[in-house]
Amino acid sequence: MQLEKTRAFRYSIVMTRKKNSFRHVTIVGVGLLGGSIALGLRRAYPGVRIAGVGRRQISLDAALAVGAIDTGHLDVAECVGLSDLVILATPVCAFEGYLRTIEPLLRRGALVTDVGSTKAEVVRIAERVLGKGGPFVGSHPMAGNEKKGPEYADADLVRDALCIVTPTQHTPAARATRIEKLWRDLGMRTTKLLPAAHDRAVARVSHLPHVLAALQMELPRDEELELSSTGLLSATRLASGDPEMWRDIMTTNRRAILTAIDQFSRSLEKVRTMLDAEAGPDAQALERFFTRAKLRRDSTIAADSAAPSSREWAKGE
Repeated sequence: MQLEKTRAFRYSIVMTRKKNSFRHVTIVGVGLLGGSIALGLRRAYPGVRIAGVGRRQISLDAALAVGAIDTGHLDVAECVGLSDLVILATPVCAFEGYLRTIEPLLRRGALVTDVGSTKAEVVRIAERVLGKGGPFVGSHPMAGNEKKGPEYADADLVRDALCIVTPTQHTPAARATRIEKLWRDLGMRTTKLLPAAHDRAVARVSHLPHVLAALQMELPRDEELELSSTGLLSATRLASGDPEMWRDIMTTNRRAILTAIDQFSRSLEKVRTMLDAEAGPDAQALERFFTRAKLRRDSTIAADSAAPSSREWAKGE
């Protein structure tokens, strides 16, 4: 009788592993995105246990209050040894310190991923600390907003958003597949890019727009801001992002962002020429310019709403 109970218990563990994929997860950094991912994990994997790691007890208490985590820790070493998945969700310049701490504590078969907005530098550090072909698979969920803190966490923040997974030539295919499945289980679409190709692309579609939003907030005089309407606020929403996070993004993707700035400067000079032509403003050229922008934005919105659940980009650029 006891043998039958033991077999039944072991069978239930195996079935739980198959169903849930991950039973214990450590999320390092339980702010808006880390907290939202935690809530998404709860929805995707009933019964999962989630440990949150942070620098301040007040943030951990907030994450506990909204039900994002089961336990809060100021020291990652307290919980990481229990986990079969570790997600780094701090500013990227903090990654190396955490990776060095968890490296000797990781359980066999555990996976490590991240949510950082830059990838080449992150992957180089992870492979140096955890080994090439080790447990790390880079990720970049393209989700978030200008709010900050676990009190704003929402499982729907990541649903239907795109997650870029960045395996390298050293990454075992099975590990990359498990990380892709993780994000799809949270309701995300996935695509794969090499780390350097990722950084070049997001410099143009994410990082430069943030720089421009910040610059737009510097241009008006204080008294002029009182005259602003929805146009300025809509165009500069990104400027309300976390300054520490964006400092790290800029410094770890410096070269790609510099290239994007140079490309944008040349485009801006073309617009200036349209306005400052010797014969006066080139109205037709200006209208064509705004028409191209409108059509491209409208088609991007339409394509995004009809996007497939998963796609794989070419591994190079």
